Amino acid sequence: MLMKSSLSRSWVICMLRDVVPPWLFTRALLLLITVLYAAPRSQWSHWPGVVLTTVLPDPRHPHNFLSPSPPVGDPIVNMWYRWDAAWYLRVAGNGPDMGYTQRFTENKDHNYGAFAFFPLYPLIVRTVALAVPAANAPVPVGATPRPQLVVIGLVVANVTFVLTLIALYLLVKARAGPATARRTLWLLCIFPTTVVFSAPYSESLFLLWLVLFFLALDNRHWWLAGVCGALASATRSNGALLALPYVVAWGIDVFSRYDRGAIGGHGARGVQSTNSTSVDNGWFTNLLRGRSQAHWLLWLTTLAPVMLIPLGLFGYMAYQWVSFGDPFLFQEAQKAWSRTLAPPWVGLIDGFKWTLISWPHLTQPQWRGLTDALYALVFLLLTALAWRRTDWVGRTYALVFWVYVLCLPNISDPKYPDTLISTPRFLLVLVPLWIWLGHSRWRTALIAGPSALLLLAYTVRWVNGGWIG
Repeated sequence: MLMKSSLSRSWVICMLRDVVPPWLFTRALLLLITVLYAAPRSQWSHWPGVVLTTVLPDPRHPHNFLSPSPPVGDPIVNMWYRWDAAWYLRVAGNGPDMGYTQRFTENKDHNYGAFAFFPLYPLIVRTVALAVPAANAPVPVGATPRPQLVVIGLVVANVTFVLTLIALYLLVKARAGPATARRTLWLLCIFPTTVVFSAPYSESLFLLWLVLFFLALDNRHWWLAGVCGALASATRSNGALLALPYVVAWGIDVFSRYDRGAIGGHGARGVQSTNSTSVDNGWFTNLLRGRSQAHWLLWLTTLAPVMLIPLGLFGYMAYQWVSFGDPFLFQEAQKAWSRTLAPPWVGLIDGFKWTLISWPHLTQPQWRGLTDALYALVFLLLTALAWRRTDWVGRTYALVFWVYVLCLPNISDPKYPDTLISTPRFLLVLVPLWIWLGHSRWRTALIAGPSALLLLAYTVRWVNGGWIG
């Protein structure tokens, strides 16, 4: 009993020392900026022109990319009701059809639909909102949700982010020690687009399932990994791609157990420690000849949970089929955002080519396109540098991540230069790279400095209604 009490006290101290500071410091900074910088644009007139062009949204520009979300009443709350938050809360506030019948037509080429936004985060928000009277009032097209629902969306996102940081700390500490875990958390918390972890977005929820998925794989809790994968695919479509890292982790586990002659038991902790295990020549023949039925059954039962992973996606498709007669409405909705299947180099090349046409006199959309292309290029190079120091499960995830990001660029609208739109936000879930960066003090310092400055700029831009990714 005394030992349990000591362990609990040690765990709490560890969380307070290593997890709370990065979360508290960065979230307090966001709140401070929200309060201080909620000022009319006229108050920024003394700033240099390049700052006004790149940081603050320009209401005079036809493609200023100001958030179209109408005000919700409270000024502070309204500053966090931006962009996709309106879609998620519209889905959360609209009962059985969850707002999926609603569309917003900006022009003849952009008939935006809520089907692009997966249901798990809005469902959680709606469930929590049941405890608050009138929070779940319907949200008509063009109208706003109740302020209570926006606050609940903010609370759910922020609580989920705290849980994500705890899980990520445990994951990295088990792999590389507490110092690396602390650096990894700081890097993630000060990354510029970390703003969305505190907004009514699904990013923090998706990252939570992703980190728990890796934790489960490291500890060979196969069914738990399958459940986390299913929840991830109910949160974001790319969650279904976690089936590939699962299969790789399972294969490494099977082959290493066979090589040790230890089919039963858990062996060494974590699949990441087995990525370099050598397997005898002719292992496949011996595997087929020498294994008992019990061993085959064990292998199949540990592989079976991979079938859970796409169930979140399939469940959403089934809902669309039963309710609306088309299981691929979510894919059709993505066309409004001009995403098109293309070779992985097309979006990157066009991202630089289209944005630099007017150099050095770039418009704000061209600056966004240039910075998104630079984010992609820099982090792609960092992923290549991290490749040799990353286990095979992490490599597989990084590979499917980049295929997903680079092969669906925004290239179907030649008038719009931001081909890799949202890439800085997508990078938040590139977990193996964050861990590799946190392994080294100099890599941490190299990323942390620019990130902190950009976090300030992105937060100012966000609270003024500008797009950040």
